[in-house]
Amino acid sequence: MNQLVDRFYVYRIRTHRDAEAFGRLYDRYVTHIFRFVYLKLPSRETAEDVTSETFLRFWQYALQNQDIRNVRALLYRLARNLVVDHYRKREMTVPLPVVTEFGSGTSSSDETALSDNSRQQAIIEARADLSLILDKIGRLKEDFRDVLTLRLVDGLGYNDIALVLDKAPGHVRVIYHRAMKALDALDRPPTP
Repeated sequence: MNQLVDRFYVYRIRTHRDAEAFGRLYDRYVTHIFRFVYLKLPSRETAEDVTSETFLRFWQYALQNQDIRNVRALLYRLARNLVVDHYRKREMTVPLPVVTEFGSGTSSSDETALSDNSRQQAIIEARADLSLILDKIGRLKEDFRDVLTLRLVDGLGYNDIALVLDKAPGHVRVIYHRAMKALDALDRPPTP
C-alpha cells in the first residue's frame, strides 16, 4: 500500500510540481535516509548536507519523468551514491561510525525530561549496545556493512536492498548471511 501512495505522490510531483506531495515523501523517508548516511559519514553536518542533496536529486529525478517503481529504494540508492561521491572528492577512507545522540532515537531534551532512572539506564545501555554493534559492523567490508545496515538498522527487505545496491535479491541474501558469519567471527577469540 505504501508503494502505491508513494507512486501517487511521484505522479503529483511530476505532473503538478506538487510541493506538498514532495513534503509528504520527505517526511516519510528523511529520518531513514539521514540515519543511513550518518552511519557512513564523519560528521552530522555532512550527513545533513548529503541527506538534503539526496532529496534534491530525487525531486530532479521525478521531474525528468523517469520511471520510479520504488521511492524508498531510489532514495537509498541516491544517498549511497552521494556518500561514495563525498569520499571520492575527499580521497578519504570510510571511517568507523560514531554514535552520538542520534543513536537512541530520542532527542537530548527528551532524555533530560525523563525522571525514571530505569528508563534512562535502558537508554544508556541501548546506546552502548548500538555503539558496539556499529563498531563491529564498521570493521567489515563495505558490501557487508551496507547490507547489514539496510537490513538490521533500517529494516529493509531483501528485494528493497537489492534495488538499492543494484544486485539480485538472492545475492543480497548470500551477502547478508556471510556478513552475519563475519560478524560472529569478530566475537570469537582467535584459535591457537
